Amino acid sequence: MRDHIQRTPHPPAKDYITLSFYQFRPISENDLVKIQYYFLTDLRVMDVVGRIYVSAEGINAQISCPKDQVEQFKEYYATHWPIFDKIRFNPAMSEGKAFKKLHVRVKKQLVSDGIDNNTFDLYNEPMYLTPEEWHKELSSLEKAPILIDMRNHYESAIGHFEHSIRPDVTTFRENVDAMLEICKGKEDQDIYMYCTGGIRCTRSGALLKSNGFKSVKMLQGGVTAYGRYIQEQLNATATADDTAATDGEQVKSIYKGKNFTFDKRLGEPITDDVLAKCHTCGTPCDSYCNCSNMTCNLLMISCPSCQEKHEGTCGSSSCVDMVTELKEKQKQIPKDHPGLVGMKARLGIKPFHEHHLRVRPSTVIEMRKNKEHSRL
Repeated sequence: MRDHIQRTPHPPAKDYITLSFYQFRPISENDLVKIQYYFLTDLRVMDVVGRIYVSAEGINAQISCPKDQVEQFKEYYATHWPIFDKIRFNPAMSEGKAFKKLHVRVKKQLVSDGIDNNTFDLYNEPMYLTPEEWHKELSSLEKAPILIDMRNHYESAIGHFEHSIRPDVTTFRENVDAMLEICKGKEDQDIYMYCTGGIRCTRSGALLKSNGFKSVKMLQGGVTAYGRYIQEQLNATATADDTAATDGEQVKSIYKGKNFTFDKRLGEPITDDVLAKCHTCGTPCDSYCNCSNMTCNLLMISCPSCQEKHEGTCGSSSCVDMVTELKEKQKQIPKDHPGLVGMKARLGIKPFHEHHLRVRPSTVIEMRKNKEHSRL
């Protein structure tokens, strides 16, 4: 059934809304496959696409839903899945279809940190601050707080909150270790944390509270919700009467740059600040892309000039040659051939970069330079 659904094309929809949601709650192991089956079959009818993960500890999802099906989608959850009674649907700032297919997968953990759930109370959740409460509280502090970015280094590279501590990590497990080190001996102090949508902070905050930390606060809905809050404030200011909309009433974002997203957008802007640089030429840029040679698949920041110059690749001669060769072959294929759309150069099945390198393009580029230099 799953294979049939994945092969069946979704009818095109002009307008999609991207939603994220999650909830930690116990689920019987015997029910997980049933949940997977019904999600795949029921949501297919609504043309929902995206990723839904279920495990014995709850649900975590990022989906794109046609605008005219959003209310039906929410009603479906309320009617058929009352076990998920605390879900908050968190819409993205921008509209559009962020996923191509619907995937529903059973996982051991919703977010993997390697910590046994039996060693702490997963449901001892931190204090949730709405985006407005978060903004007002952090803006009013006289000194920099203990504010931890619970995202990976490549996420915080293109956007982050002012005065935040941003660990140089590539996995959530590494970030949890960094968090514990940052918070060591500070059990009586206020700890603030944020992530993309909230799930990583809910788990991390529960770990801290279970270990004696008295005041752990997190941004409800994560950076996604805060970006939408700032957007709403700007829209309200823009439409207000000129005499009423004074500079003093405008809300100035304390988050700078983009919010990284784990979908084809790879980020949505919250402010116009550009905090990063092109990994190839060093030009100010904050647009992520993957090397168009899928066997390389390096996640990199690349400016339009380098994208054009290097055929959408990371710039290595092997990747450029591979993509160039593919394009020559594509010229011989009829333009209306269904397999032509989205074709990318692929040498094999598994990317030849391990994950910790695939998200560190500066390291990979430096390694290539050293290798080339050693040959001279």
